[in-house]
Amino acid sequence: MLIDDSLLTHDEQKAAEAAFRGLPLNSQWSRGAQRIYIGIMEVTGGRDVVGDYDWEEVAAGV
Repeated sequence: MLIDDSLLTHDEQKAAEAAFRGLPLNSQWSRGAQRIYIGIMEVTGGRDVVGDYDWEEVAAGV
């Protein structure tokens, strides 16, 4: 079984989800998670690009 080194940690996943949903940054996230959040926010302009229903559907497919 191969392990993909590019998998996100739990807090990185939470940061990405929060950024895509336009939620605030959590100062308790790791530095890497905060960088992911900030990067996504810069691209999305802070708007909710994935609605609640859509996010749940996407998350279920992973």
